Amino acid sequence: MRTRTLAAAAAAASAAAFLAPGVLLSRMLHSAGFDPASDRLPAPFSVRITAIAPGRITLRPGPAGAPGAHLEPGRYLLEAARGRAFLGPVLESNGVVAIREFTPLDGDLRVGDFARLDPFAFPGDPREAHGIDFDEVDVPAPLGRFPAWYIPGRRETWAVMVHGKGANRRETLRLLPLLVEAGYPSLAITYRNDEGCPPAPHGRYTYGRDEYEELEAAVRFAIELGARRILLVGYSMGGAICLSFMERSNFASRTAGFIFDAPMLDLRSTVAHGARQRRIPLWYLAVSNRIAARRYRFSWDDFDYRRTAMDLQVPVLLFHGDADPTVPVATSDALAAARPDIVRYVRVPGAGHVRAWNVDPEGYADAVRAFLAALE
Repeated sequence: MRTRTLAAAAAAASAAAFLAPGVLLSRMLHSAGFDPASDRLPAPFSVRITAIAPGRITLRPGPAGAPGAHLEPGRYLLEAARGRAFLGPVLESNGVVAIREFTPLDGDLRVGDFARLDPFAFPGDPREAHGIDFDEVDVPAPLGRFPAWYIPGRRETWAVMVHGKGANRRETLRLLPLLVEAGYPSLAITYRNDEGCPPAPHGRYTYGRDEYEELEAAVRFAIELGARRILLVGYSMGGAICLSFMERSNFASRTAGFIFDAPMLDLRSTVAHGARQRRIPLWYLAVSNRIAARRYRFSWDDFDYRRTAMDLQVPVLLFHGDADPTVPVATSDALAAARPDIVRYVRVPGAGHVRAWNVDPEGYADAVRAFLAALE
């Protein structure tokens, strides 16, 4: 009897050891610390200013900074405790220290300050960022009222912009001037679990499956104010929300087109991509995916929007960086290859997650202007 008890205990311990990584990964997947489709900003004060000269600034990693954050190509907003600046391309680098273009914005940045690179590139709201007048409006939805920026325009087609997971409306500030220039009334919306917004009943994101309700409410809001058609703009998980809207909303037929930036088309593929980035053996996912689905009572198929994307019948402008560590560029590659009849694909070399504008703002603007002109 003692032998059988010891054998059973050993078997249970062995099974627990095998399952432990999967259990841990499933918990990570649904925690705030592991965002497989997140546009969260880098940790504050992750780089250190080591020199400032007219038009140039020298940066290196801080003690807790990401090793390459200050080396990322493109344009950013540099934020520190006592000031901000517009940060331009890398001029010189030895792989540790980077000298970049630099235009002070406000405050008093000094050598020795710790700072961070903000990929949203512009501060505040449309007025502070670009001098664009807007109204702060509340969109009524099933879970409550959700704030949105409303920018008026002359067209009957409205743009409704959906930021990514863990991000906020400032993510739209890079595109917004181009929509205003073209005369599109625009709504930059919020959704459940955003800061200051009603939370999801269970407190978790559902990668578009439920968040589409806030987008649907925003589209209804626009239609009630005179919109005839809707241009949907989705960043990262915002792309998933737009496609969930197409699956589930009675207003889907009002959609005139899409602008997607690094859209999360399939959560399973995104999680696998994140696991590869973290060098987590993919066999863990076979365990963790089943555990997560059972623990949180969902089906992974709920978060696979690839077929919906393939079946779209309106024009799509698709941006994706080939160095995206968060959402696999392969999913956008596949969509563009399958639907060249509707998809205008801008695959940006060296761009990370939702960094197409940052790396090539002029090329980004040209692509958007051409797309909007063809949409008229």
